[in-house]
Amino acid sequence: MSNESEKNKEYWIDEIAFLEARLNGSQGDIDSEDRSACEEALKTAKTNFSAYK
Repeated sequence: MSNESEKNKEYWIDEIAFLEARLNGSQGDIDSEDRSACEEALKTAKTNFSAYK
C-alpha cells in the first residue's frame, strides 16, 4: 500500500470515529438536523473506507 493510500485509509478511520462519537453524544448534544447530516456522512465514510480493505 502506498503512503497516499495509507493516508487516505487513516483519514477515513478518523472520520468514522469522529462521526460515531458525534452520533453517540460524546461530543455534546446533537440536534435532528445535525444527526441526519452525520448519519449520511457516516454512510459515505464507511463506503469510502471499504475501498481500502
